[in-house]
Amino acid sequence: MKPPIVLLQQRDFGQKINVTFEFVIQNFKPLMLALLYIAGPPSLIGGFFMGSYQSNMLGIQKKILSGDSGSDFPFSSVYEMGGSVLIFTVFVVIASVASTLVVNAYMLEYEEGNRNITPEIVWNRLKNYIGKGIGYTIVTFIFVLIATLFFLIPGIYVGVSLSFMYMVMMRENLDLGDTFRRCFYLIKDKWWSTFGLLIIVGIISSIIGYVFQIPTLIVTLSSFFKIGDGMNDIWMTIGGVISTIGSMLVQSLVLVAIVFQYYNLVERREGSGIINSINNIGKTDIPRTDQKEEEF
Repeated sequence: MKPPIVLLQQRDFGQKINVTFEFVIQNFKPLMLALLYIAGPPSLIGGFFMGSYQSNMLGIQKKILSGDSGSDFPFSSVYEMGGSVLIFTVFVVIASVASTLVVNAYMLEYEEGNRNITPEIVWNRLKNYIGKGIGYTIVTFIFVLIATLFFLIPGIYVGVSLSFMYMVMMRENLDLGDTFRRCFYLIKDKWWSTFGLLIIVGIISSIIGYVFQIPTLIVTLSSFFKIGDGMNDIWMTIGGVISTIGSMLVQSLVLVAIVFQYYNLVERREGSGIINSINNIGKTDIPRTDQKEEEF
């Protein structure tokens, strides 16, 4: 059995990527179960409406290609698509917040030494943060949107800086203003390494996520070749569900990477992991803390 992974530790860029995959592989089953049980339902609803949107879009494309556009076209289809997109967006945002809270709650349990983490344990830890998390998300969106209006760069800077927001909120139990200040404090002089980590892990997760797009691609191609026309709407909806839930699961890679970067920056700033190691001298399972982060 592999030894537990030390969370509160300085790591260089490559080590952060490696430990992200190592943690997900070691905790794959319980972490995925927690995500499916808690973030799965809103993803399922969002996926259903995404499938509906894709089905309507496919219908519009077929009508355009066939030249069959009635007097109510495309307004009736656009109206239906607009409703589907709105509902899809709402539930995807809820699923995204839920996924972030699940990953953070799971890793906080892991930090406390729990190695038998169930969806119920994760839920009990995060349920008190749901309202707070949604509120913080809305405020952050507005904040990033305003920053983006002052050209694109400020928005990107603020978005990356606040990527630790949920972890700071849950682990340090700070209010909104203190959470924002804490995030900017931690990321000072380490913005580029954080940005690079998010880009690299994001690209990897996107490549893996393409697997869940295959059903939708197959249905789209079969529709253009008029194969199984009567069932394409149903299969397109199923494909939307698979795509949305799959994306939610794969996105956990990025969320885990963010948490490891948070622990890395906390250790750099405060050295609490070193203090714990000194206190544990003479005890078993002493974590290594001699690794220093290299500049990215």
